[in-house]
Amino acid sequence: MSDHSISIVPRQSSYPDKNIKAQEILTWLISQDIVKPTLTDCILSSNNGYSISHGAKQVTNLPDELPFNLITNGLEIITERNVFHAGETGIDECICPNCKQNIASEDWDFLNDWAENKSDTLTCPLCKVATDIQKFSFLPVWAFSDLGFTFWNWPNFTDEFLTAFRHKLGGEILLVHTHI
Repeated sequence: MSDHSISIVPRQSSYPDKNIKAQEILTWLISQDIVKPTLTDCILSSNNGYSISHGAKQVTNLPDELPFNLITNGLEIITERNVFHAGETGIDECICPNCKQNIASEDWDFLNDWAENKSDTLTCPLCKVATDIQKFSFLPVWAFSDLGFTFWNWPNFTDEFLTAFRHKLGGEILLVHTHI
């Protein structure tokens, strides 16, 4: 069995007061008994995360498929610039909002300036126009932000939970499904 994750990511490269917002979201998730309040080795990272708790049954469409029996079952909070990608699924499309061309098969150096925190734009290798990275369309969904919440091995969330998360973050979110 392979691991997978669902990341909830605000659709903005640089989230204002990201550490304060991360703590606010964590406090909310703990208060709802969705995750436990102490850090443990429950995520696929050198860092620790917050293990699943019984309230998680209220926020997923498939509560019987929650990973209570797995070691990798927690929440990872990312507060550094990160490409939230699909993992082994890769990328089928990256559509430039200017020329409408699929640039997924081009040399991916066009992502370097964003990844190195030099810019929030991508320059299309075909039309050479620089555009905010958030305006590009990626399939499967990829997200680019310095704030994200990755739930390891959890099934899909309820619409109500995602609406509440969107409200807490104060804007549009992206869901990134990763398979490793």
